Amino acid sequence: MLPPVPDTWPPVPDGVLDAAHRTALDALSLVRFERYYDVAGNYAGATFASIEPNDPMDVTAADLHALTMLAITVGPGATRRVLEDGPLRDGLLAALAATPTGADLVDASAAELDAAWDLTNKARAALADPTTKSESDPWVTAAKLAARKRPRLLPVRDTLVRRLLGLEPARDGRLEIQVIRSLVADPAVLDAIEAALARALTTAAAEGRTCVYDTTELRLLDVALWMHAAR
Repeated sequence: MLPPVPDTWPPVPDGVLDAAHRTALDALSLVRFERYYDVAGNYAGATFASIEPNDPMDVTAADLHALTMLAITVGPGATRRVLEDGPLRDGLLAALAATPTGADLVDASAAELDAAWDLTNKARAALADPTTKSESDPWVTAAKLAARKRPRLLPVRDTLVRRLLGLEPARDGRLEIQVIRSLVADPAVLDAIEAALARALTTAAAEGRTCVYDTTELRLLDVALWMHAAR
């Protein structure tokens, strides 16, 4: 049984988890990991996670460059707010320090989940443009930045995946974290990830591809869901 989430987090609506599990198994039955992780291809592959330096207690230009691997653009203003000394960077680094580096999504305590969510929000605050007439909400960029810094704790959230999982109306990332957590804790999903990776290894060898794969089930599930949604 999974540890409880924070009391303040919204509950996952009825039926969403069952539908998400079916969707995940469908995605994993079709995914071609060898395409996504082929170093000769143009997908992000493992490059997003492997670009150095990746200091777990700092946010640097390398982290912003890594975001471009996921077709994310970080403009000049956002770059300055994230990298230059000031209250927004200070808040982001404080949230980073408060989020344990060794925490795993499946086993995370309520306090660790709250810290992870605060990290995402501090990243949003730093990336948001304060000069826009309407509220700037770069939640996709913030989620991906937070996921790079804590890859075992936070999924790489995406608009397409949120829609795929039936969470588009709610627009609350805490629901996505709970749904992805349920998926990556499910033995059937873990078996499907292992089977999909085994297929990829066999196919890559047969086709002469050189691939560098992510090493965590969470990231592999992220990829399978995104490829399924993009399809």
